[in-house]
Amino acid sequence: MSMQSVRVQLDDSPLFEATADLGDRWNGSLRPRFTLDQVREVAKYTQAMNREHGVDWETVHVVEQRTANRFAEEGAPSVETSALVLWVSWEFKLNSEGPSKWVTVVDPDQDGLYDIGGGSWAWSHVPEPERTPVSELKPLAGRHVHFVGEFDDPWDIATGEVELTNPAEAYMVIGNDGDGPMDNSYFSFTWEELELEDMAQIIADLPVCLVMTHADMETGLCPTEKGDGWQWSLVEAFTRLGMVPPVEDYCLSNVLDIPRSPELVAYLVDAYRTGVEHSVESFRYMAEKKVEYLDKIASEVLPSK
Repeated sequence: MSMQSVRVQLDDSPLFEATADLGDRWNGSLRPRFTLDQVREVAKYTQAMNREHGVDWETVHVVEQRTANRFAEEGAPSVETSALVLWVSWEFKLNSEGPSKWVTVVDPDQDGLYDIGGGSWAWSHVPEPERTPVSELKPLAGRHVHFVGEFDDPWDIATGEVELTNPAEAYMVIGNDGDGPMDNSYFSFTWEELELEDMAQIIADLPVCLVMTHADMETGLCPTEKGDGWQWSLVEAFTRLGMVPPVEDYCLSNVLDIPRSPELVAYLVDAYRTGVEHSVESFRYMAEKKVEYLDKIASEVLPSK
């Protein structure tokens, strides 16, 4: 098989974007290769795990040096940045050999990609889920609303007259033992075919949770993280559940929160665009109904000629 863009993972790590041959495996594990930017993300994760768990975790480090380019031609950068990628096993702390035995300089291949942990780490392939064609997504998404306590007035919550002191008492998370909503709001939707537990499983790997409110038993989706690019996971969650995503109160960020293929990014942009079109059509329909109502009122109030 040939090299292709993939998403990979170490145990329960975040997803990393990489390039790999799906047929080239070591003990069933992939041998992914990473760009330098992707290596930086892997390095950050391995160092965090080493700090938390100790020498059981090997680490990756990117050492960078900015130097003057004395031979730069006119118009070319006068400063060059060089990078050295190191793969460190901290086992030397437990042995008599010196550190040099346990440190590897990782050279880039002919394509400028770095082999991190190939033939040693248990990299697994995380395929992207099958996608419902945008034309078949259903317009079931509703409003972006605040959580409301069982005996509170929604208008008082929305206008700030009443503060919900403990939003967690206003909802239950379905099928997710991890993080709950990041703030006191959710994107509502109606549901038809799937059971809630099944829906929760479909979006389980995304930083999004499924909730049901105690006050009115309404269902909704909530981001569990609000870092850069959280909007993409919200849109992906709705599309995985077969729905056109809502578009009010947020716009797609220019950065991704987790790795996604160019094809998936294009799909999510198309789905969001469809959401905008649905919103415009809904607004136009409501505006036309208001105009009809005003014409009717005018005909009843104004004297006939």
